Amino acid sequence: MPGDAERCREHAKECWAWAASTNNPSLRESLTDLAKRWTRLATEIEASRVLFEEGSDATRENSPVSMTGRWRAKLSQAGRGTNDERPQG
Repeated sequence: MPGDAERCREHAKECWAWAASTNNPSLRESLTDLAKRWTRLATEIEASRVLFEEGSDATRENSPVSMTGRWRAKLSQAGRGTNDERPQG
């Protein structure tokens, strides 16, 4: 489904696994980059969802900085970071 953050994270996890299992440095670099892009896309989808769900609350404040801070706080509360690095574990 388009816009499915969890599916994006699954793709990222697969890319990390493939990158770890290859001996080809060029392929490993490409897969690592792809995993980071999937992770970033998942984070962006979640951030968009948070802003959409807040609806009128997000539009009451005119500052884009306060909206950015709000979705980052929501993501942190949900246990998600905005870090594009490889997940631990």
